[in-house]
Amino acid sequence: MITTLLFDFSWVLAFPQSKNTGTNAAYKQAKINHHPWQEYLELNNELINFVKKQDSLSSYIFSASSKKMLTEIRTHLIPPFIETFSSKELGIYKYQPESYKRIAKILDTAPEQILFIDDKDSNVQAASEAGMQTIQFINNQDFIKKFSSLI
Repeated sequence: MITTLLFDFSWVLAFPQSKNTGTNAAYKQAKINHHPWQEYLELNNELINFVKKQDSLSSYIFSASSKKMLTEIRTHLIPPFIETFSSKELGIYKYQPESYKRIAKILDTAPEQILFIDDKDSNVQAASEAGMQTIQFINNQDFIKKFSSLI
């Protein structure tokens, strides 16, 4: 039984305005130009609102994005997300199964009770190897369809 949702941030919960850059680069560019991050990053409000409706599940973010960026954006993500974990802060890589085991331990939740959502195949594979259930994010509609079949 799934009790916990664990989302990637970049290309799942947020998209850079430019398709040629990642969220970290977009955030840094906003800071260099002294502009608000919202001019460079767009939150996936449709998905965030969907997660808000899943009130029986605990929701978290596990991202390779910088902790500074995640801290600044956090006010726009809480609720529904309880906590944000940065692989940089934890000193682990998302493509390593051990990272997902560590997150499960921190959450005091069995890996098989966690559903991990990410756009990168290597991260999805690592979470699966750690015992988590997974969905590779393509778009909101695909995610909601797959999510509905699991829950």
